[in-house]
Amino acid sequence: MSALLELLETAYEAFNARDLAGIRTALHPDVVWPDTLESGPSFVGREATMAQFAHIFATIVPNIALIRVVSESADALTVESQYSVESPDGHLWTDSRATLIYHFRDGLLSGLTIVGGL
Repeated sequence: MSALLELLETAYEAFNARDLAGIRTALHPDVVWPDTLESGPSFVGREATMAQFAHIFATIVPNIALIRVVSESADALTVESQYSVESPDGHLWTDSRATLIYHFRDGLLSGLTIVGGL
């Protein structure tokens, strides 16, 4: 398993556990992350991205599972993932697949590009 895939799987585990400290350790200080909740502008920097994750966890109950790696380069992984999103009271809102490109710099997650599905 590549170091990038290992880091991504660790980040998925932290995300699904709502472990903000675990997510923080996977993010590059200059991370740029899209607003996947409200489709607003991207969040720039670790602190802004962490605040967005805290907001997501306070609003919905997301779970993500890595289905397969589509392609890999020295600084990116294109993956297919399964997203399940529930309301805080357990109502299933969506269960869908997405194709995503995770970008890496200095061995940490530095960004996300949504190719399709979200």
